[in-house]
Amino acid sequence: MESTPLPHRSLPPLITARRYAFFLDLDGTLAPIVDNPEDACLPERTRHLLTRLVAATDGAVAVISGRAMADVDRILGALQLPVSGSHGLELRVGPATGETSQDIQGIPATVIDWVEEFAVLHGVTSERKPGAIALHYRKSPDQGDACRAFVDTLTGEDPSLRGLHGKMVSEVALNGVDKGGAVERFMASPAFADRLPVMVGDDVTDEDGFRAAQAQGGFGIKIGQGTTLAQHRIDDVAGFADWLEEILR
Repeated sequence: MESTPLPHRSLPPLITARRYAFFLDLDGTLAPIVDNPEDACLPERTRHLLTRLVAATDGAVAVISGRAMADVDRILGALQLPVSGSHGLELRVGPATGETSQDIQGIPATVIDWVEEFAVLHGVTSERKPGAIALHYRKSPDQGDACRAFVDTLTGEDPSLRGLHGKMVSEVALNGVDKGGAVERFMASPAFADRLPVMVGDDVTDEDGFRAAQAQGGFGIKIGQGTTLAQHRIDDVAGFADWLEEILR
């Protein structure tokens, strides 16, 4: 039975890492959220902990992000991991030299044009990604309502699209493509199979991942506040790094 979203959840248990597969959001989970998404970076402590987690799980660690896969790889740098980008549209089971799966057509060109025109008129930033186009309004928070309403109007007129609203960002994305599907596809691969999945994320777009992980006997960890399906919660990025350090002792 599916969990009911609740505002308060318990701290995650101190698990034995080698029994689990880890699926980690990037912004707000591994990397602190910054005003300019291009400035996001992985703290050195987190980078070191991820390297240890990969060793402890024989490689069963993947990043699942709303960012394009190429952007995730840029931030991870020398730390080559399996990645799903663009909310599950892009997926690479192996390291950066491995095969990438992207079998679904992208956002229609006319929709991209409309979103980019809206961004110019409203003084916000648009970002093209495979399978999505985003409006970032962290630098113009007063435009949040307008961005959300615009995205909802666009996606309400086309059943192939859906609106995603996160922290200071609204996106037009492809319907039927989400982080839960990415978790399921990773878990079907040999590197992740026969483990219990742990999904960690901070935003509403991670809820599909929490649902998928918990349906397979694992659990979700919500970073920060807000109602969630995740069974557990940690306050912030630093707290998540503390938890990783504890389970790797």
